[in-house]
Amino acid sequence: MTTRDLTGLGEDLVVASTRLSRLATRNVNTLPHAAMRVLGRLDELGQARISELAKADRCSQPTMSNLVQRLEDQGWVRRAQDPSDSRASLISLTDAGLAELRSARRQAGAALAAHLRQLPADDLTTLEAAVAIVHKLLTLEPSEATSR
Repeated sequence: MTTRDLTGLGEDLVVASTRLSRLATRNVNTLPHAAMRVLGRLDELGQARISELAKADRCSQPTMSNLVQRLEDQGWVRRAQDPSDSRASLISLTDAGLAELRSARRQAGAALAAHLRQLPADDLTTLEAAVAIVHKLLTLEPSEATSR
């Protein structure tokens, strides 16, 4: 595939995954998207500074601080002093936050299951393989040629 074809494939993947995520959470009474993104990022990466969370979520530090404060008030995250910088805090997921995130993911998965049931077995097998490839894709670093 050419770089142009790969760019188009990447664009299609981003659009489809975004739409799929919206479909999964559209009619489910689950966490707000912003809260789910932060809890999910902490689940994936472990503890982080507010500045790192804001950068990853492409929002301002005050916006992320407010969101983290709301999550902390719910008991879903906790702050600890950063041992390398006494002025900074490290934010981490609590057991309650992880339970809430898992519940939200289960609800979204159940919502998608209603759609998945309509697919033929061959499509489900292909989709399982595609999910495995997406997980692999998430572990790869960009090559020199594409990171410029």
